[in-house]
Amino acid sequence: MNVDDIGTRTRELATRLGIQPPEVQEGPVPAWIAEGVRAVPRPDQTLLVVGPVFDELAPAERDAGLASAMVVAELYRRGKWKPLAAAAVLTVAVGVLAFLLVSPKWLAIPIVVVLFPIGFVLAQALWLRGVAYGHDRRLAEVFGRDTPELLLELNARNEHEIRGVLRAYLAVSNPARSRRRARLHSA
Repeated sequence: MNVDDIGTRTRELATRLGIQPPEVQEGPVPAWIAEGVRAVPRPDQTLLVVGPVFDELAPAERDAGLASAMVVAELYRRGKWKPLAAAAVLTVAVGVLAFLLVSPKWLAIPIVVVLFPIGFVLAQALWLRGVAYGHDRRLAEVFGRDTPELLLELNARNEHEIRGVLRAYLAVSNPARSRRRARLHSA
């Protein structure tokens, strides 16, 4: 793996996407990330961490993985506060209602304390579903429908690597491949 070559290709893809090129470095990437590359959004410049699996991919899969990571990082950067804001609004609204309707009034406090983290996790899961659809749409606009299709197939190969709570969370926050394909073909 030559990080300089990957960096050059990343800059070319970033130009096509119309986004700031990320920094690229070698590092650990979880086995369930089939593309072998993960994005670390940072305020100044996204970091793409490329793992050993990346070398085993075909050139089209590498390009798709790099583009995918950049698009996800950009979508994340634009909307990262949305789930927190949604959870806060929901919590305040329910907290006010609880304070007005519940007796004794102090019961509103545990309701709010329990509701906020639950609301945040649910809001983030819903937001991530939108990110997945936006990701597919953006990749199809720039590179054609074959790129998101390739990524869907690539990720299907690594589903067995996802276990436990992460598997359950991804099942809720990531639309099914059939739904993502249907959206791609209806656009």
